Amino acid sequence: MSRRAIVIVIALVLLASVTFVIGLRGMTSASAPAAAPTESSLIAPFSPIKAPKITGTTLTGKPFALSDYAGTPIVLNFWASWCGPCRREIPAFAAFAKAHPEVQVIGINYQDTIDDAKAFARQTGATWPSVIDDGSIGKAYQVPGLPATYLIDAQGQIVGRILGEVTEAVLTAHVEQLLQP
Repeated sequence: MSRRAIVIVIALVLLASVTFVIGLRGMTSASAPAAAPTESSLIAPFSPIKAPKITGTTLTGKPFALSDYAGTPIVLNFWASWCGPCRREIPAFAAFAKAHPEVQVIGINYQDTIDDAKAFARQTGATWPSVIDDGSIGKAYQVPGLPATYLIDAQGQIVGRILGEVTEAVLTAHVEQLLQP
């Protein structure tokens, strides 16, 4: 083989080696698992704020204004009849409401049909006021998903937020937070 042919073969082998190494590095970084998103990277962090105003109509057709409950601690729950965890947590709210008459439970029926919501409330014994929401109340409260529960103290400050299904024990554990002066 001529000297020129040997140089070309060596150059091609080196070029192939460099290309191979670069390709391997690219595959390794492309297949490396990306850091999984965390709740804090997907959902805005909670910070206590004045509760946004709520006005509207309840499932029973009565006018509603959150301001009518000024001076009363409130557990505000966003729910829908199509939400499985919402369906499971209603008995916890009913038991909590019965055990803590000093705290007003209020439901926000979020993006649901009125007929389905009324039937659901009737079936589950949800006797507290539930306001119909087309999404504007949820937007004001920055609801990331259902169910979502907000704890509003007697001064009208949101002092806590619970994302996901709650139990009576969880609600009861937050009563102190609501009843602090």
